Amino acid sequence: MATAVTSPTEDIGSSNEDSQSTIPNPTSSSTVQDHPDGDDIRRQVWFPTPASNESYGILTIFKVEYYFSDENLPTDKHLLQFCGGRENLPVSISRICGFSRMRQYKPKSLVIAALRLSTFLEVSADGKTIKRKIPLQGKCLLDPDFFDDEDIAYDPRVQKPAPRPMPIVQVKKDAHLERVSKNMRKPTGFERTYMEPLLTPEEASQEDDMYASDKHFVERIEVAIQRFKHKRRMHEMYAHVFNKFMRFGGVDAGPRMYQGLSKQEMNEMDAEELARALATHHVPWDRSDETQWVVDFAGVCKGFLSSWYPAHYGYAPHLIKNACQVLRSFFRYLRYHRVCPEYDDQLAAALDICDAAEEQLPKANAVGLALTGDFNKSASVIFGGAQASLYTGNKSWAEGLREEGVNNKEIGISEEEAKAKFGIGIAILGSEEQFGLYESSKLEVLSKKSTYLEVITIHPPNDDTKAAYDAQSTLYGRKLELQPLGKLTCKTWYPTGCDEYDLPMDKYPNGKPWTSSDSQEYEFWIEEDILRDCFIGMKMDADILVLSGGLNILDNVKETMCSFYVWLPNELWMERKPKEVRWLKKGMGLDEDDEPNDDNDDKEAKQVADKGPSDDE
Repeated sequence: MATAVTSPTEDIGSSNEDSQSTIPNPTSSSTVQDHPDGDDIRRQVWFPTPASNESYGILTIFKVEYYFSDENLPTDKHLLQFCGGRENLPVSISRICGFSRMRQYKPKSLVIAALRLSTFLEVSADGKTIKRKIPLQGKCLLDPDFFDDEDIAYDPRVQKPAPRPMPIVQVKKDAHLERVSKNMRKPTGFERTYMEPLLTPEEASQEDDMYASDKHFVERIEVAIQRFKHKRRMHEMYAHVFNKFMRFGGVDAGPRMYQGLSKQEMNEMDAEELARALATHHVPWDRSDETQWVVDFAGVCKGFLSSWYPAHYGYAPHLIKNACQVLRSFFRYLRYHRVCPEYDDQLAAALDICDAAEEQLPKANAVGLALTGDFNKSASVIFGGAQASLYTGNKSWAEGLREEGVNNKEIGISEEEAKAKFGIGIAILGSEEQFGLYESSKLEVLSKKSTYLEVITIHPPNDDTKAAYDAQSTLYGRKLELQPLGKLTCKTWYPTGCDEYDLPMDKYPNGKPWTSSDSQEYEFWIEEDILRDCFIGMKMDADILVLSGGLNILDNVKETMCSFYVWLPNELWMERKPKEVRWLKKGMGLDEDDEPNDDNDDKEAKQVADKGPSDDE
């Protein structure tokens, strides 16, 4: 039921807090519609003044009304910068509640409810901003002629003109602050500059016992994994990468072995017992079989970062950086706590691989998107390679694409443009023999090859080449996009994988159709902007056109890889773990007469069938 809201008057301070004035209560004799929680609001926002003042304070609503009143607002520089004076821009209620004389009114929800009772101010529907219902009409500090009043006497020697023009404060809100909690902003241990804290003598003694050299590596690494997770803030983006790397390295993950531990039981355990009780990653003992499993931190790191992770999560720089930092932090932890000093050299090599991956993977992706370049594309169009017949600018069936706003002239290269760019490249970089073959139209394809390549040298264009291309661009009136060509020298590279070949061992002792002596070098002409991202050791899966005159054309690049690329059988383990084979009597192919009729056997078979796949799946 609605009630009347009245209050006594009080001396109210302005938001400038430099001047004070006495304001009569605008609603002392009026009745307004009360808020449903009016009693709570009045109980919260009414406050007693100091003992020197016998009267009580007034509602928050009257304080805020004074801030926006015609008496205070025209000279309130701080508030004018947010509301814009006559523009009557909405001001954040949180900012108003931050005023020194408003901080005592809490909670904020009740302050908003009280402000909605005002007949002078208007609160937004979401309760976040407030403004006057009727904008300010007179002049204010924002007007250049505000102080041009001849009736006001002042001493010119002490006059301080207001700044002109007075800027309006643009309130910008960080979009990430609302979604990130305080705990998310705390150090996680995965920062690039994070340093492991010094160990106390007691902690050092415990770790000497946990990671004693007489214990098997399987025991030590299992405890170290759990303690590493305990010492880091495992946010989702870190835990996801870490769990994938653990599985790639042969570490199983599952629920905790001891689910019902009490705090008293945990306090009675030593550090190693507690780590094992809380562990969710386990290293099975069959990993100790050196004929099946090998401890190789550097090799696993190479296979994970160069092959599996980019293939499944892409080459986005922030994802690559995150993956490298998670692995880098784990390797540093193992080295600092002396978990496996016998593999310290491998851990140091793995740290170098993380640094190389963070630098090379984004470059390899950029090069893969840019190759093969305009010169090689032009040659491919002319000699019937992978780029031939891809140009759609002169196709009648592509008119519908143009009507939809698609610039189909950017798809492929026209034959006229291809001949111009290829001819200019031959004239500037080619030998006299190559230029003569091109002029006489005797350049032809001798062979087509599909092979893996490794970059061994990079030669950017020299000054003479750049000057010649600049002259050609001027000759064509800058209508033809010409970039100076450099040289990229590659050799044949044979990757290691799971491919098996059925070949006679007397002719192929290594079981493969090639040997290390089969390597061959190729020289390609590549644009300068593409060469900037190339690096020594970069791998490519490419198709090559070998032309007469010793000219090699990079027809198509299927994939680009970093210098330490390696494929490991662990990738098969990531996709699907092998199932345990179970033989059932019903599947033995026995005749009906030979099948056992024992009810116990039938029940046993049914239980096995109902159980489904093994727990290892």
